[in-house]
Amino acid sequence: MELITFTKRMSRKLFITFFASIALILSISTVNAQEGATQPDRTLLPEIDPQDIEIRSQFQARFPGLRRQPILGFNPVPRVFQIDPNRRPFIESEEAVAASIPVGELDRPEPPVYRALTYANPNNGFARLGVGSHITPEADVYAITNLGRGQWVSGNINYRSTEGHLDEQNSSFRNFNTDIRSQHRLSNRSTIRLNTGVFSDFNHLPITRISGTIVDGEQGRIANNGVYLGSTFSSARNSIAGFSISANGYLNQFDVTESVTNQAGSPGEWGISAGANYSWLGSNIEEVFGIYVNSDFGGIETIGSEMNSWSDSQLGASYSRLYNYQTDVKASLGASYVTDAFNSGTFYVAPRVEVTHTLFDGMDLRGLVSGSPDHRSLKELQTQNRFINLEDPLRHQYNLRGLAEVIIEPLSGTTFTGGASYQDIKQYAVFTNDKPALGGNLVQGSYDVSYDNASFLKVYGAFSQQLVADKFWVDVDGFWQRPRLSGGEKIPFVEALGVRGALSWRPVAQLLLEGWGDFSGSRFNPNGDDLSSYFLLGGKFEISITENAGIYGKLLNITDQQYEIWDGYRERGFQGFVGITYLF
Repeated sequence: MELITFTKRMSRKLFITFFASIALILSISTVNAQEGATQPDRTLLPEIDPQDIEIRSQFQARFPGLRRQPILGFNPVPRVFQIDPNRRPFIESEEAVAASIPVGELDRPEPPVYRALTYANPNNGFARLGVGSHITPEADVYAITNLGRGQWVSGNINYRSTEGHLDEQNSSFRNFNTDIRSQHRLSNRSTIRLNTGVFSDFNHLPITRISGTIVDGEQGRIANNGVYLGSTFSSARNSIAGFSISANGYLNQFDVTESVTNQAGSPGEWGISAGANYSWLGSNIEEVFGIYVNSDFGGIETIGSEMNSWSDSQLGASYSRLYNYQTDVKASLGASYVTDAFNSGTFYVAPRVEVTHTLFDGMDLRGLVSGSPDHRSLKELQTQNRFINLEDPLRHQYNLRGLAEVIIEPLSGTTFTGGASYQDIKQYAVFTNDKPALGGNLVQGSYDVSYDNASFLKVYGAFSQQLVADKFWVDVDGFWQRPRLSGGEKIPFVEALGVRGALSWRPVAQLLLEGWGDFSGSRFNPNGDDLSSYFLLGGKFEISITENAGIYGKLLNITDQQYEIWDGYRERGFQGFVGITYLF
């Protein structure tokens, strides 16, 4: 028994002594390792030359709960796009690529709108306000707001007026118009667009002369106030197929005062137009069929006459197709029925064929043949010639036109356009200002409107080039034409030659300089007298002061040309403007 107890005691002592020895050895090793770590010439780590390290692949490791930057050589989330190892190289031809693109993307994309100023893009709109010599204030304001997805409303105001520039007669005028447009997306396919506006204009008529002698009396004046509104509803399955319905209307009221020739009154007009069209896709590439119907009608009351009604209704079909990705054909054929103050009804055929062929990349050929009737309003004629007397009833006209042109784009930013056209217009509006009076004298003042058949043979060309991107660009266009009436006489007040050009230069980012010129060849009045040609020069600068504001200035008719567009009324000489531009 005692032997067993002694054996147990000896075993316990030996066990304690063994673990104590192990602990002592470990403590001595730890102290030696720490001392070796502090001495440069003693280390327990193996010496490895960095050039002997070869990285064969990327090692990935996860350290759950460890928040630190990845260790060099360790990248838990590699920023490498995985590529299919079984991929094949892209070997499709250009034709195969074009065939796989949706038909709506086959046309050349429209170039981005060039912003001449370095201002920030407006969030809600912009305002440009200025004033010129002869006390000529001008304003151009535009604003837009978003009402939600697919819903927006925009509006603009344009205003210009002056006290006049002539001493011998009153030459003041005012042009003011404002309109509001809105778009409302009813669904993914349906959209309704609304527009409405009002305008208020006035100008003075030329003073009345009898055989060149000024007649005393009140100078004539024309005022025009009106309102217009319209709406369009469209539902489209895609960008080129669907249907739309539109309705528009206008009301214009004039006030004419003239005591010398007793041309006073309050003429007016109204008009309504409604139309619908439906288009659907064919079985071929970019093949579209369509049908359409339009009806325009209204009434015109001139000075000294009752209200005369007019109408222009048309029904037709259209077809378009792209052949071999090179030739784009658009054709339509319609029948029109027209009435006005001079005829109770006339049928016309209204064809239109337009062909655009890409000869090769950078060169397009275009041809057009069309024929269509048109009934102009009093406001349209008065905008063309602000000195008409509004006494003559209006006729419709029928325009036959043929055109052939070439469009060349040899380099990006360089475009040449040239072509020839021929027009034959039945019942073309001709302006005359000579009225026979007693004793064989001629009375000159406001203009009458008469009608005759006319033809125009025209050759034209244009050139556009951006010499240095966003720094220097130029545009030039010109034409020569042969305007003739049915008897071979020259059309009064229509020039045979015209050239226009514009040059823009931005020497620094905040400054834009522009210059332009406009040459108009000689013209003739109804008596065959020559109206001299004229050449107008203008210039403009604009400086951006801040990101949202700048100042501008412009000079018109720098050479102070004394010219007449309409016989008996001298247009403005030199004029300067200055103003501010603000984006909001």
